[in-house]
Amino acid sequence: MGRPREFDESEALGRITEVFWAKGFEGTSMSDLVAATGLKKGSLYAAFGDKQAMYLAALAHYDRKWVSGLVRCLSEDKPPMARLERFLQSAIEGAAGRKGARGCFLCNAAVDRAPTDRTAKQVVKASLARLEKALANLVAALPVAQPEKTAQHLLSVYFGLRVLAKGGGAPADLKAAKESALEMLALRSERAGVA
Repeated sequence: MGRPREFDESEALGRITEVFWAKGFEGTSMSDLVAATGLKKGSLYAAFGDKQAMYLAALAHYDRKWVSGLVRCLSEDKPPMARLERFLQSAIEGAAGRKGARGCFLCNAAVDRAPTDRTAKQVVKASLARLEKALANLVAALPVAQPEKTAQHLLSVYFGLRVLAKGGGAPADLKAAKESALEMLALRSERAGVA
């Protein structure tokens, strides 16, 4: 009978996520993960599997924590445009401070790992699909002709803001892009409402 684990797996996974989020899969070494968690390699392997399994666990952790938070934001009992404004604003706020330079882990994974790793690609696609569905449900409350396409557009704007912010985009430019997207949606809604 093995000894019980003497560490908090959830806390360790949070630290593993932070490392992969900041450094990407290729840029992360086992030494980085050992240093971040304070655990020995053997303990990490026993709890999470190899580096690939740790990366996938980190992506799943990100989905449960951050993507679920965005889905909740989009599902709140507030006016649809207010929820959309908050959603897009969160992309800009996510870039603030030192940690903001790491960007969005989901965006990073879509570029860094998904093209070469089928399982990572499936995890990324599932997270994106959750966000798109939440956006489509929200947009369906507005008088727009094609809610699904509008949701896809808004998702593209959100991730575009995240990428521009990570690349050092000026806050004023990011805010202007967000406001432009909301104004276009408001105009579409008005036109559809008149039609």
